[in-house]
Amino acid sequence: MEKWKQVIIGVVVVLFLGVGYLFYSKEPEERVVDEFVVESEEVVPAETVERLEIVVYVTGAVEYPNVYTVPEGARVGDVLSLAVLTDEADPEQLNLAQLLVDGVKIIVPKKGDAPIAQEVPSTEQEPNGVHVNSATKDELMSVPGIGPAKADAILNHLKVNGPFKTYEDLGDVKGFGEKTLESMKPYLLVP
Repeated sequence: MEKWKQVIIGVVVVLFLGVGYLFYSKEPEERVVDEFVVESEEVVPAETVERLEIVVYVTGAVEYPNVYTVPEGARVGDVLSLAVLTDEADPEQLNLAQLLVDGVKIIVPKKGDAPIAQEVPSTEQEPNGVHVNSATKDELMSVPGIGPAKADAILNHLKVNGPFKTYEDLGDVKGFGEKTLESMKPYLLVP
């Protein structure tokens, strides 16, 4: 009887080892999750956000005064590198870090000239309003009716969908209904 117990125990041990081997040699099911993650990255290509261009006119103490087309988000210094400053230019009178807005004229003064009032609109609130496409969260919150949540919603929409092309496009932002848009129209500028 002792021999039968040893045989049965041996068979049971071999069965456990065989089942264990089959269980552990099987490919892990985590691969399905890996494939899902890869597919989600392919579904949202980085090129879906349209990159807009803006047009500015540069004149004054530059070698190549002209109308320049630059990517949105470009700064005064970027366009001046294309126009090439002359030796007489006084770039210290300009804010080289200023974001460019479509349709502005940049006049580069000569050294010794009186400061020139530039047409480069700031993103801060002006009598005409805040430029939505280039405003910061704080600048957006300076508009009556826009708090932190709505400012974040605008900035997230810009990040995902790119700049607004018309004022009506603000209606695509979560929390912006017809009445909200109508009340903010005097304060928001959309090119």
